Amino acid sequence: QLKLEDYKDRLKKGEALNQDQLEAVEKYDEVVHNLEFAKELQKTFSGLSQDLLKAQKKAQRRESLLKLEAEKKKLRTILQVQYVLQNFTQEHVQKDFKSGVNGAMYLPSKELDYLIRFAKLTCPERNENL
Repeated sequence: QLKLEDYKDRLKKGEALNQDQLEAVEKYDEVVHNLEFAKELQKTFSGLSQDLLKAQKKAQRRESLLKLEAEKKKLRTILQVQYVLQNFTQEHVQKDFKSGVNGAMYLPSKELDYLIRFAKLTCPERNENL
């Protein structure tokens, strides 16, 4: 564009230009228009790029939140199962299941023993002082 402006100024001052330079001066307005169009296009692409980055970040945050919620749900389930299993290690609960009383269903001793062993393997001992 600077070169074309120089040709245009030289032509106004009356200098003689060769054929290529004259053709370039004739196309000055077209070149300026194309440059402005390219600038606008670049701005549009830049804006679209920023929008895409924002959308990607938003999707990543949403995905992270969904993963976190899924992990919380898993942990809640594990803790609930551990709580139920720990109850099987208490004597009064074992008696209720062996007899099928106090809302507990009857469990044969062998099955109850399996649950008690499983509870001891999967539920760490808690220090009540902590």
